[in-house]
Amino acid sequence: MWYKVKELKSKGLKHAQIGRELGLHRDTVRKYSTMTLEEFQASEVYQRNFLHKLDPYEDFVKSSLGKHPYLSASQIHDWLRERYDHLPFVNSKTVFNYVKHIRSKYKIPKATQENIRQGEKQPEPPMGEYAQADFGEYWMLRDDSRRVKVYFFIMLLSRSRRKYFYFSRTPFTAALAVYAHQKAFAYYGGKPGKILYDQDKILLNKENLGDVILTKAFQAFVSSEHFECVFCHKADPQSKGRVENAVKYVKMSFLRGREFTTIENLQIEGLQWLDRTANGLPHSTTRLVPDEIFQEEQKYLEPYYGTPVHPQEGMKEYLVRNDNTINFHSHFYSVPTGTFHGSGTFVWVNVKEGHIEIYSNDTGKQICWHPISVIPGQAVLQESHHLPKIPCRKELENYILSYLEGNTVVAMWLENLYRDKPRYYRSNISRLNREIESFYPETMIRAFEICLDRGLYNANDLINLCERMSGRIPKEFHASSIAELLPESLLHGPEKTNINDYTFLFS
Repeated sequence: MWYKVKELKSKGLKHAQIGRELGLHRDTVRKYSTMTLEEFQASEVYQRNFLHKLDPYEDFVKSSLGKHPYLSASQIHDWLRERYDHLPFVNSKTVFNYVKHIRSKYKIPKATQENIRQGEKQPEPPMGEYAQADFGEYWMLRDDSRRVKVYFFIMLLSRSRRKYFYFSRTPFTAALAVYAHQKAFAYYGGKPGKILYDQDKILLNKENLGDVILTKAFQAFVSSEHFECVFCHKADPQSKGRVENAVKYVKMSFLRGREFTTIENLQIEGLQWLDRTANGLPHSTTRLVPDEIFQEEQKYLEPYYGTPVHPQEGMKEYLVRNDNTINFHSHFYSVPTGTFHGSGTFVWVNVKEGHIEIYSNDTGKQICWHPISVIPGQAVLQESHHLPKIPCRKELENYILSYLEGNTVVAMWLENLYRDKPRYYRSNISRLNREIESFYPETMIRAFEICLDRGLYNANDLINLCERMSGRIPKEFHASSIAELLPESLLHGPEKTNINDYTFLFS
């Protein structure tokens, strides 16, 4: 960085211009530009021997990581606060960086998975019985260096490993997934008895403890084609590891480095690659050619007589305006704040049964939906899409004063703080608002008095003083009684008959 500053300075650039170019503050640029090479090499910046706020606690952090290398920085921070009453206030990022520094200094790598999952080699399934299916996505480059995202569906016959994929420019819907299945069955000239899937929401509404509830379009397709759907458990990709590996194979061996022109060309090139490489060369595990094994497996597939029909209405791209809305048929619909990230931000819109579904162009995931408006020019907004309202300065002040019953000392301290540090006034009172309920009011008032007497106008100093004086209010723990744990039906006893009734009856 010192050499870059010197180089740009020799070209006549000003300190502010160099700072913008290199991402440095102009004071840092000024300091570097006046230093000789010898002075720079002798400086603390060159040696990188910086002091850390948590250096007094190095032994504790080192021993904790040595015994439990899997500990996170947040756990270390909590242990420090638990064991050291006079721990200085530090940001969580500071603790993260310090823990990283200790791991590097003493060669303490973070432990990976403690319990290694054991697997077993499964026998080859019968011919034509099983297939595995999955979805993937990949960013490709155009000839003008613009990025474009493509989505694909892939199916793999479990025995022969013969693969088929279908590419799309739009995220998959249930109707488009059905079409991709039809194309796969036509490619194979038949259909397997069972297909393994992830629990994808475009196919599955609810697992329902084994009585699966499929989406409407996919249920109609399964009922008409008479094959069995098998959905893997959540977080269990090993159940269909063959197609998971095939997804990575398509990304790394076919899509990576390929230039995108049109989705139709990509599909043609993909089928040629399947015939030439993916299905035409020996498989890395079986050492057999998938196309050759498929000649035998095809005899065991159920016949497919259908004709693939592309869904009539697909998704369309819509431009996101800088106010995080889209203009759809002369109506404005909101998207979550932050969706817009510069000119050329697009989302996908799918029309479905009286409402529109909006999908992210980056992830392909649904980000929101709106009922379709019938009033021209209406803005359809969701409250959750807006950023939460930030309380104004007056609200923060009033909360502090109301908690401390309008104490005049507190009001005077706040007034002096505003006069002494107007730029940091809001940061200080925001910090007080977050911490004020952790201390008794009398402790806070006494701390305000001491800080006012000493001329200390810093929320961190005041909070630390409260911790030293009486500590934080302990969190109450309410132990449930037996009566609270019993069901309500057991709390009501049986009706009791008066003994005098029996005396009357039998007298």
